[in-house]
Amino acid sequence: MCYEIISFHTMCSINRESTPAPMRKIKIVLYQKPIGTCISHADSRSIREYAPHFICFPEYFFVNRRLGNHTLSLHSFRRQLMRIETLSRTLNTVIIGGTTPEPVKGNLYNTSFVYDRGTPLGFYRKRNLFFAEEGKITPGTAFTVFSAAGITFGVLICADVFLDESFTAMKELGAQIVFIPTFSPKREETVEEKFKRDNDIFVRGAKLAGALLVKVCSVRSEYRDFLQARSLIADKNGILYRVKPEEEEKSMIIKQEVLL
Repeated sequence: MCYEIISFHTMCSINRESTPAPMRKIKIVLYQKPIGTCISHADSRSIREYAPHFICFPEYFFVNRRLGNHTLSLHSFRRQLMRIETLSRTLNTVIIGGTTPEPVKGNLYNTSFVYDRGTPLGFYRKRNLFFAEEGKITPGTAFTVFSAAGITFGVLICADVFLDESFTAMKELGAQIVFIPTFSPKREETVEEKFKRDNDIFVRGAKLAGALLVKVCSVRSEYRDFLQARSLIADKNGILYRVKPEEEEKSMIIKQEVLL
């Protein structure tokens, strides 16, 4: 198993004999919107006024809808990467850039790029592929954490959550928050079944990771009409926030404060 730590920000040293530091309020934005859409001036203004520490986009949010989810020219890829960089700078925050197809030497990865106010912190390539990606996407090989705003955080992508090793790797790497950009197909199930699945995967995952989990989903649209927006935040004790079942098709900017 391969791990990697990327840090561009010096974190304060800890005196292990001192009193534990007080908990901080961390502002997070979950951008629950359709895949491949432009971010409006109104949305940008709303996010800047909230001044979040982090904003996370859904899986495949930064795609070229004309080319589709699982293909991207090098030119188009560079444009999408510039878009993520510009957003992080103009919104003055850390962006977990959902995911975008990344062409590398004949392979295509499903990659989440992370930027801090225009500065690249690195990237994470999805390891556990969804069946529709197999044969098209190359799995990544390393788990990664990043540091910004005094927080160590990791990224997992969608089906990564079905492997316990994803969460135990986050724990071993010291992640305090794990962002999970997700592409969530709609499924017929009761509310009770939805909530049980949230507990079985995400509350259990938070316990394994010893971290806060933030899942961000996209909303159905003409481009992808089979999706459901089941964004949520969980810790080891339970679900702290989740989209209401009756709002799973609603576009929204979710603004949440968490204690770390």
